[in-house]
Amino acid sequence: MRVDPLRQGLALLAAACLGLGAGLLYDLLRPPRWRLRAAAAFVLDALYCLALGAALFLFAMSWGEGRLGLGALAAAWAGFLAYHWLLSPLLLPIFSKVFQYLDGTRRKLEKILIKIQFSAKKYFKN
Repeated sequence: MRVDPLRQGLALLAAACLGLGAGLLYDLLRPPRWRLRAAAAFVLDALYCLALGAALFLFAMSWGEGRLGLGALAAAWAGFLAYHWLLSPLLLPIFSKVFQYLDGTRRKLEKILIKIQFSAKKYFKN
């Protein structure tokens, strides 16, 4: 049995990248959570937890020989915190604007659909 420091370092780097990805996904889900109802926000939170749990499980299976060590978990947490400290202030306003644009487009499409339904009722009576 031999310890490979290079493999351990790469595993910690991969865990930190996993934490960065978790922070990015968290920021992507923030604007919809702010605008949706509590039940929809709960569903988004549950999906986030499931995605992060699956990612940590896959990480443990591929890098940790079947176990998730405390060092890898700490590196993932450090990556998550580094994302929120360094990148989140820059990217979150962009994500919010994109979500506002998409939400506005959805509302316009809903209005158009309502007009189409109204005119269809007008022309095609039972």
